[in-house]
Amino acid sequence: MKSAKLHQLLTDVEDLLARLDDEHSPQLDQLRSQVEATMSQAKSALTQQGKSTAAQVRHYAGIADDYITGYPRTAFASGILIGAALGFLIASARSSD
Repeated sequence: MKSAKLHQLLTDVEDLLARLDDEHSPQLDQLRSQVEATMSQAKSALTQQGKSTAAQVRHYAGIADDYITGYPRTAFASGILIGAALGFLIASARSSD
């Protein structure tokens, strides 16, 4: 949701800069350069954020896959223990209410 709003803001600022394209003064040119640099950094950060999140998910999924493939019995036993622990915690939480 925030990403869509940021994209809309960047689009609006680009439209504003396009409207001011015929206006030139030292202050306006400097402001235009600063705004364009900031927009470029924001776009780069958005792109990197999406890539880094996807890369992290792929990395951890690969680790889990390697573990399960390399140690299927241990992974199965770990799954049972984790499931039992979660079941116990849920049951305890419900009984305390």
